[in-house]
This record gives sequence, C-alpha cells and structure tokens, in this order.
Amino acid sequence: MKCLLINLIVFVTAVNNSDTRKPLFLPQLPVGTYRLNFLGVTRCVSGQSNEKIKFQYYLSKKSANKTEIKGNCTNNIPVDDSLNLKFHLAVIDSIGGWKENAYLYKSPKACSTLKMFLGDAWIPVMKGSGFQNFSCPLPAGLYEATGIDTDLFSTANFPKTLFYGTYRFRYSYTKKDEVYGCFIIVVEIKRPWETNN
Repeated sequence: MKCLLINLIVFVTAVNNSDTRKPLFLPQLPVGTYRLNFLGVTRCVSGQSNEKIKFQYYLSKKSANKTEIKGNCTNNIPVDDSLNLKFHLAVIDSIGGWKENAYLYKSPKACSTLKMFLGDAWIPVMKGSGFQNFSCPLPAGLYEATGIDTDLFSTANFPKTLFYGTYRFRYSYTKKDEVYGCFIIVVEIKRPWETNN
C-alpha cells in the first residue's frame, strides 16, 4: 500500500511539474499565424538608371538570432501621397523557381499607406532608417539606415495569417507606371515553433 501511495505521489508531482503551456500537437497546416525570418535585402534589377528614389539596403546579422536592415536611401524627390505604393510577392515553388504574383497590392497615397501598414512600427522604422521627420511627406535627402530591427515588422499591420513558405517581397514607388524606386526583401513565413535552419 505504501509503495502504491509513493508511486501515485511521484506520478502526480511529475505531471504537475511538466510544461502544460507548450502545445503537444504541432499541426503542419499550410496556413496560419507566423513569424518572419529575413533571408536578404537587395536592390531591384532595373533598366532605369534614373530612379528618383535609390535604395541601397542590406541585411546585417547582429547576433545568431537577430538581424537588422542597414544601408542608405537617397530621395531625390519627397515621398508623398502623389506616389503609388506597390507590393509584389512571389513565392518559391516546389522545384525552386519563383512563382510571380502570389500576392499583389497597389495603393495610391504611398506615404500614408506605408504609415498605415507599419502601424506601431512606423516611428522605430523611420528612426532606424535615418529619418528625422516622422510625418508625411518624407523630404528629399540622403538617409543612412543605422539599423532597423527586423523584429519590428511583427508589430506592423500586415495580415496575421499567411501561407507558409519563402517569399520575395518587391516594394516599389510608382507614378503613372514609371518606377521611382524599388527594393526586394526575401523572407520566410514560418510556423511560430519552427527554427531557423
């Protein structure tokens, strides 16, 4: 009887000390909440050498699991609401090629739309980008990005559920179908419990 009672106490203690907050079943559904893993930032390959907004951004590893966007942006014109904002997302397919137009977004009033999308991340992203003015329009000038923490984008007003995979995010300013500036971010949309391998 004593042995049974001791075994019962040991079992109850072991069960109570286990981490019940961690889910035991981790589903492999194709869509859901996500976390971002930034893989790279680069300029768009453009036939135009006279872009009015030139991005020279790159991805920098701050530590093993922290990344920042650094570089500079030269605005030869103010970024205001007379420009259009375009997002083109391409997803990597099963054989390794890019499938274009996975998601498309085009909006007038580029500056206001960008501010709306960034939400709470607007001011920290603008500070990290070297801007001193946090309201629209963003004035012309050279802006040195000393470090935009990529974790800030998890607080932005982007969709909260997406299909998992690797995406090429093309961000551009246009006016009357002329590209004024463009850069590309390659990002993995991962399940919250997946690691960065």
